[in-house]
Amino acid sequence: MNEARESREAREAREARAGLNQAPRLLFVPASGARGAGEYFRCVALARAAQARWPAAQIRFIVNAEAGYARAAPFTQTTVQGSPTYNTAAVNAAVAEFRPHAVIFDSAGRVGQLAHARRCGAVNVYVSSRFKTRWKGFRFRRMRLLDQHWLAWPRFVDGALTGWERFKLAIVRRPAVLFLDPVHEPSDAARRARLLEQIGVAGRPYVLFSAGGGGYALTGEPAPEIFARAAIEVKRASGFEAVWVKGPNYEGKAFDGENFVALGSLASESMIDLLAGAQVAVISGGSLLLQALALGTPAVAAPVAADQPARIAAAERQRVAIAAPLESQALARATLPLLTDPSLPAALRARLRDLGIGNGAHQAMDALARLLALRGVVPAAVP
Repeated sequence: MNEARESREAREAREARAGLNQAPRLLFVPASGARGAGEYFRCVALARAAQARWPAAQIRFIVNAEAGYARAAPFTQTTVQGSPTYNTAAVNAAVAEFRPHAVIFDSAGRVGQLAHARRCGAVNVYVSSRFKTRWKGFRFRRMRLLDQHWLAWPRFVDGALTGWERFKLAIVRRPAVLFLDPVHEPSDAARRARLLEQIGVAGRPYVLFSAGGGGYALTGEPAPEIFARAAIEVKRASGFEAVWVKGPNYEGKAFDGENFVALGSLASESMIDLLAGAQVAVISGGSLLLQALALGTPAVAAPVAADQPARIAAAERQRVAIAAPLESQALARATLPLLTDPSLPAALRARLRDLGIGNGAHQAMDALARLLALRGVVPAAVP
């Protein structure tokens, strides 16, 4: 991983010397709603990677006005009523006004939106992170309008291309398909130290609890509350500090008076810093799970959405995470051994090192740069 980082830094230095950091216009359209937030935060990480690659880049987002994170977005945004996927008129108007060089549709984008972006001169990138959205990306009508399809789950979790997918690609001859390692913003040690000091756990090991975006519920009980009850159980049984992150879409019980740290919606870089510093992360099976794996943080994962059980099971088969039901006592039972037997988290970390998981944001930017170079937006990379 050090060699990859050094080569990337060397490449970026060459590009800077050659004046290759131009000003592409990039539009991100994540699926967004009142429940999950993985697509949005993945797009934020990609956008920040693009900003680092091309400091003068113009970056905009289109998001659902009802999403909790829409109130504090770090980039210029257009808010639409309902999911962008189902508001083609608003999305097309934003594309026509901004005239982006590239549109990155994360689990979003109808055929009419893809076609309109193409007519406006943009290249189209589609990001999928679950079976249903992956399947949509391999429908013939979409394939003909896509330049790249980024599969935002590593092969070891989601599987290589199927025979049917390869057959379709052979017929249509597009898009280019790229498997991404987990996409996340880099964690910064100094920034993390300031955050831990601010929330009162500096210098003490802690367990992180988060259901992700916070909008899902199981049999009427909000998923964040199940994780909060697990945090109470684990702290009482182990003495470790517990940090509960509610999520941007959770507006339920505050658990005031409980002896643990309760945080609301965090900026994506703060969430990554918390995840990187945790002794164990007790999390949902969405993007947080993959980010924990990339950061080498031992994870206990419970599904909060229909697409997550299979992925959690795949991670457990690879011996890189512990699966648990979405029930507070079950989460606590799965977590406590990791806090009392050092060999267990050590084994998880060793397996993660063996897999050599990197940061998919860098892979994505390399792929996007190739597209933009073909369109003459940025010069080709210096050899």
